[in-house]
Amino acid sequence: MLREEFKGHLLGWIGGKRILRKTIAPLIPEDIKTYIEPFGGAAWVLFYYKKWADCEIYNDLDGRLVNLFRCVKYHPCELAREMAYMLASREQFLNAVKYPGETDIQKAARFLFVISRSYGAKGKKFAIQTKQALSSIGGIIERIENISKRLNKVAIENKSAFDLIPLYDRPDSFFYLDPVYTKGAGYETSSAAKFNHADLAEILKNIKGRFLLSYDDSPKIRGFYKDFNIIPVSRANGIKSGRHIEKEYKELLIGNYEIKQAHNPTLRDLRQ
Repeated sequence: MLREEFKGHLLGWIGGKRILRKTIAPLIPEDIKTYIEPFGGAAWVLFYYKKWADCEIYNDLDGRLVNLFRCVKYHPCELAREMAYMLASREQFLNAVKYPGETDIQKAARFLFVISRSYGAKGKKFAIQTKQALSSIGGIIERIENISKRLNKVAIENKSAFDLIPLYDRPDSFFYLDPVYTKGAGYETSSAAKFNHADLAEILKNIKGRFLLSYDDSPKIRGFYKDFNIIPVSRANGIKSGRHIEKEYKELLIGNYEIKQAHNPTLRDLRQ
């Protein structure tokens, strides 16, 4: 299957793979029947192509994200209508934080508004100094329509990754996993504080399908996955603090199949 680039997005998200997805995409095999993201987040990797496989699964334990993507998929017009009169306003931002909404559409609209208008996409402080905060809502509405079409045949789940992986594990399944890092992900969720990294490693050691895993580069993670293929990568930190200069952030890409050859085009070409 020839993969066609999509490169869309809906929202920013702490730990999102906006920067690394160009590195991740070539590592994902083409002979897969099912593509699954157990830790979907903002789905930056999912949205890199128009289609990864015949069957695609987005999953996240955060109900706010799942509700948002379900509303984008099934009710894009209603969601766009709800957001149409939202302004780049501190008062409206604080009101949306305090009152997240009653209906699913209201909750999705206010959640998307707060994330898109907050500093570092954390949903806490109104980001008046950024161009995103000062821009109109029109760009977000355009993205809703675009992403709605992309999600047309994507199944959206709201499960623990530990329950989801066995459910979809097949020899022709592929899992791209971006779990909460050992150093935290920037969001205060109940799942992040008690996430069991050892249990995830144990599940992945015994799956039938293939996986690609992104993690922070730490001795703990290297120990868990020492028998797998590991590629160290780095990127600039996405958030600045005052005049703080962006520093290099080291991460790992880990797979239970050959990923080093795909990561090195020169080596790949020589072996052909």
